[in-house]
Amino acid sequence: MKYIYNLAFKMSISATIALILANILNLQFSAVAAVIAILSIQDTRKKSLIVGKNRIVACIIAILLSVIIYKFLGQNSFTFAVFLLLFIPITSRFKISEGMVPAVVLSTHLLVADEITLYWVINELLIMIIGVGIASIANLFMPSLHKQFNEDKEYIEKSYRVILSKMSKSLLTYSVDRDEEWIVRDIEKRLNESIERAYKIANNNILKSDSYYVDYMNMRKSQFDIIKKLRSHFEKFYMSFEQTYMIAKFTKSVADQVKDTNDCKELLKELEEIKLDFKQMALPKTREEFENRAQLLQFLNDMEDLLRIKSNFVLNYNLYNNSN
Repeated sequence: MKYIYNLAFKMSISATIALILANILNLQFSAVAAVIAILSIQDTRKKSLIVGKNRIVACIIAILLSVIIYKFLGQNSFTFAVFLLLFIPITSRFKISEGMVPAVVLSTHLLVADEITLYWVINELLIMIIGVGIASIANLFMPSLHKQFNEDKEYIEKSYRVILSKMSKSLLTYSVDRDEEWIVRDIEKRLNESIERAYKIANNNILKSDSYYVDYMNMRKSQFDIIKKLRSHFEKFYMSFEQTYMIAKFTKSVADQVKDTNDCKELLKELEEIKLDFKQMALPKTREEFENRAQLLQFLNDMEDLLRIKSNFVLNYNLYNNSN
C-alpha cells in the first residue's frame, strides 16, 4: 500500500491510465494526456485541486482563444505569436499560470490541424479532462503524516526541556555545555521540517479547515526564537546574586513543565511573584552588579514572553474547542 503514496509511482500509473483511456477514445495526440497527468500530480490534496482547477480554466481559455485567432487570422507562426501575446498575460492576470504550458501544447494541436472543427475542440477538451481527472483521483491517496507530526512534537518538547534545564545549570556555573549548540541546530532543522509537514497535513484535509498543526509548530518556532534570545544573555552573566538562584530554580521548573497541555498559568503567576520579590530586594551597589542584575531581569522578561506564547496558544484552542 505504501507505493500508492509515492509521487513517482503515482505519476507513472496516472500517465499510463491517462494514455490508455485517451487511446480507447481514439484521441489525437493522446500522449499529451499522459504528460498533463504527470504535471498534475501534487504533494497535497488542496494543492492538487487548485492546480487542477487552474489547468482546466487555462486550457478552456486557450482553446477558445485559439479557435478565434486561428479561424480569423489563419494558422501560422505569426498567429501563434499573437495567441501567446494574449494568452500569457491572461494566465498571469487570473493567476492560473500552472495551466499555461499544457494549454499552449493544446493550442499547437489546433495550430497544425488541417481544419479547426468541433471534433478538434472536443479532442483537446477530452485530453485535458483525462489528464487532470486521472491525476486528481491519484492525488486523493496521500500518506498520513499525523504519526510523524506527533513524533516531531514529542522530540521538540523533549529538546526544549533539555535546553532549558541546561540554561538553569549554566546560570549557576557560568559555563555552557559543549553539546548545547548542536542541540539548538538540530531543533531548528527539525522545526523547519515539522512546519512543512504541518502544512501538508492541513492541505490534505479538503473537507474542513484545521490549522492546529500549523499553529502548534509556529508557536514552537516563536518559542525557539525566544530560546535563542535567552541563550544570548549568557555572554554577559559573570556574577551571582540571590536573584540568580531564584531564576535558575524557576528556569528548571519551566523546563520540567514543557508539554502540550500546559497553559503556563501557574508558571506565569510564579514569575510575577519573583518580579515582586526583586523589587523588595536591596539595590545593586556597583555598576557591574547593576548591569548583571539588569541582564537577569531581561532574561526573566524573555522567559515571560516564552510562556505567554504558549499560554495564548492554549487559550485560543480551548476557546475554539469549546465553541465546537
